This record gives sequence, C-alpha cells and structure tokens, in this order.
Amino acid sequence: MKPRERLLTSLRHKEPDRIPLDLGAMMTTIEAEAYNKLKLHLGIEAETRTFMRDHVIPDEQLLRLLGVDTRYVRMNPSKIRKTPEDKGDSYKDEWGIIWKKSESSLYYDPVDHPLANIQSPGDLNRYTLPDPYEPKKVEGLRKRAESLFNNTDYAIIADAPQQGIFETAFLLRGFGNFLEDLALRENLVKELLSRICDFMIGLYDHFLSAVGEYVQVVIVGDDVAMQDRLLISPSLYRKLVKPFHSKLWSFITNQTEAYLFFHSCGSVYPLIPDFIELGVDILNPVQVSAADMSTLRLKKEFGEKLAFWGAIDTQKILPNGSPEEVELEVKKRIEDLAPGGGYVLCAVHNIQADVGPENILTMYSSARKYGNYPIKQ
Repeated sequence: MKPRERLLTSLRHKEPDRIPLDLGAMMTTIEAEAYNKLKLHLGIEAETRTFMRDHVIPDEQLLRLLGVDTRYVRMNPSKIRKTPEDKGDSYKDEWGIIWKKSESSLYYDPVDHPLANIQSPGDLNRYTLPDPYEPKKVEGLRKRAESLFNNTDYAIIADAPQQGIFETAFLLRGFGNFLEDLALRENLVKELLSRICDFMIGLYDHFLSAVGEYVQVVIVGDDVAMQDRLLISPSLYRKLVKPFHSKLWSFITNQTEAYLFFHSCGSVYPLIPDFIELGVDILNPVQVSAADMSTLRLKKEFGEKLAFWGAIDTQKILPNGSPEEVELEVKKRIEDLAPGGGYVLCAVHNIQADVGPENILTMYSSARKYGNYPIKQ
C-alpha cells in the first residue's frame, strides 16, 4: 500500500497494511542537536535545515530510511525582527511579541507582550494586527504541494505554523493579564479573540487557496491544557473560546476536503467531545504523560469518531529509557490505538536534544515490527 493511501485508510477508521508513520510533518519535529547526532550515526551528510530557530526539516534520505509516510507543506514564516539588544538570543515576531532564549533553555519564551497595558476593547484600535494575506507567506507553496501530489505517493500535511486563537490572546496580553480578563473583562476577551479569529480566517484562506486541493490533512493548534488539567474550566472554554474555534474550524472544513487535525498539548480529556462536535478528525499529540490521557481509554471512548496522532512519550521514555523500554512503549501505544485504524505514530513532542540515535531508530523500527495489520495483542 502506498503512503497516501495508507494514511487515508487509517483516517477513515479502516485498517491499512501497517500503521502510518510521521516525522516532521508539523511544527513538532526533532531538535537540531538530536538530528545532527542521528545524521552522524547514520552517515547522512545532508545540510541541517531548520525553522523557528532549532526545529528541523528532516532530510528526504532520513524520511525514506525510517519509512515515514508524510510530507510537510508549511506556510512560509514572516520576517522576524531583531530586538535592539539582540545577541542571537531574542527576536520580535510579527505580532510585536518579544521572545528570548536563556542560556540553559532549548526554547524561546515570551518576555514582552504588546497589549499588556490595555484596559478596554477600544484600546485594541491602537494595535495593528499582522497582514494574513502577505504574499510571501504562500510563495512557492502551490508548486511544492502540486509536485508532491502529482509526483509522489506521500500523504501531504498542511500547516500554517501559528499559535492558536487562545494562545495568541494570552501571548499578546501576558498570561496573568489574560486570566484576569477571562474573569473580569469579558467584553475585552471577546473583542480580542474575535480580531485574532478574523486574522486566522484570513491566514487559512490565503494558505488553502494555494494548497487546499492537494493536501490530505490541515493542522490547527491551540494549547488549552497543561500537565494535570485544563488551563481554564470547561465552562469558560465553552462560553468564551469555543465559539471562535467553531468559526475558524468551520471555515477551514468548508474550504478543503482535507481532514482537520487539532494539536493541543496536555490533559485535554474533558474537552475532547467538544473538539469532535466542532469537526476535529485527528487529535494530536496525545500527551500520554498528562493526566487522564490513557491511550486505552481514549481509544475506547472516542476511537470511532477520532483518529490519534502521536502518543510516543517524549518526557521520560525517549530521552531516558533504554531501547528495550522504547520498544515496549511503541508496542503498547500500537496495541491501544491502532486496532480498527485511526492511529498515526510519532513522538508526542519535538524529539528533544538529549534523545540519542539508538532510541529514535528503535521507535521507528519497533513501529514497523508491531504495526502490521492485523495488530497482535
């Protein structure tokens, strides 16, 4: 079975020849340090290409070696601006948010929020949102998507790397401020989320006009949970955030026949019925280390309507486990999630810098070992 057919069969909740495999078909990929060690181990001499500073675009040779079924079509990033004190460890994004990387961190954290001091919906009129129709964002994408569709058999995954509506709001306001807004300034929250939602609709209109007819999956994301719970209560999500998710996701599903893939880290279990109601076909990353994210339970309760993408633990098993423990992790997730189709295997989060080549290779070899249908249990 060809990769595209394999993925589509699984997303239709039918059993293909084996489970589909992913690496690098979204913002969640592999960190440059781990990737460079893996290349050295395998004798691959290709250039290390990155986006968002350290997120790797995996080389075609590696993807074929691992048996990866997916290929990535990513919206081009807007130009980032250096901050006055920039020494390579900080930048200002298109929203005006300043991000900084500490010496001990692998990631950039938001340190300055352009809307931190606003008090009312009217104050938003002094802030100009980015242009969702910036021509550079889609430059060359139609050609790439068309070429992948016509000249390869890979499943094509489309992503406009961008924080979601909820995330963007708290990045603009600052997390503490936005939590206060949710409790005290409902009108400000609604106006801010509405403006961000309109931007997102324009962004996906621009993006899908270029690639929508060629892709099989479209990614949206919005982190609404943390390790042990949701970031806000289910009732607050349904009252203030869900209407804007509904508006954006409905727009996307009306623009393309592709499956809708939703990424949210953390313990999202209480909101999964809401996501299904809003048209989500695929849940990612299935953070198995978070509360209430048992893969067996998720499959039993939601597996008829929802496909799962991810689920290989990146907090403990991949960085700290032995190859034997990695193999057992892969086997368990396949046994829990793969029967009847509806599972695409990859790591929960970016494969971190401290993950060795042997564990990465074991993850994919174990997927091929245990992922053939019918699944043995």
